[in-house]
Amino acid sequence: MELTVRKAGDGQILLCAAEPSEVSVLLADTDPVSRHVLAGALAGADRITVVGTADSAQPLHRWPLGEADVVVLAGPATPRPAPVVAELLRKGVRVVLLDTRWTRASLSAALSAGCGGVLVKDHEVGRLAAAVRAVAAGHTVVSPQLVGLWSAAQRTERPARPPRPQDRSAGLRLRTLTERERAVLTCLAEGLSTRETAGRLKVTAATVKSHVSHALAKLAVRNRLEAVLLMRQALDEDLPPWL
Repeated sequence: MELTVRKAGDGQILLCAAEPSEVSVLLADTDPVSRHVLAGALAGADRITVVGTADSAQPLHRWPLGEADVVVLAGPATPRPAPVVAELLRKGVRVVLLDTRWTRASLSAALSAGCGGVLVKDHEVGRLAAAVRAVAAGHTVVSPQLVGLWSAAQRTERPARPPRPQDRSAGLRLRTLTERERAVLTCLAEGLSTRETAGRLKVTAATVKSHVSHALAKLAVRNRLEAVLLMRQALDEDLPPWL
């Protein structure tokens, strides 16, 4: 997740720093079968060691955290996961939250609580190792399916207000993009992965990544997620700023 833009698997949006050498992971879920599946997804993964599992219905002090760097918390893990996430962060442990039934409210709560990763459980298990490494390195991982949901949640939660100077500045920055850079960000803002964007535009995935990298510099944003959300806002307002 990119101060150098990268991806954890196909389509996940990453915001970055430096890779850790080894990551210790605790898996927490109420379902023992699910814990076994998650452990299998991380088995043999480069630079990842599963140090234990926990029934997430149990109090946090009973979880065998040990020296865990990251907790993969599969939801709905608790009725109110935010306090658990907050306590883990206080202990210096990063959190990846997986769920099958994301809503605007639950996604907003997870990101507000400080989760480093918010993933769609059924879709992202195969990409879990890459996501865990990214979160351990200080990145944020967001499933592409959730970008639009998060943007919609922001619009719902915020009252209407006149545009601020930075909003107009964002429009001016979007107008600096080339036609192809705008096309790439538009596809990503619609929830397409890098591979799907490449297919629609009939270019390679490497070309898509190159356009994203150039767009980040022009937009003066820190990462791919901010660029995508900026384009998403422009599209939602139905007033493309480059027209």
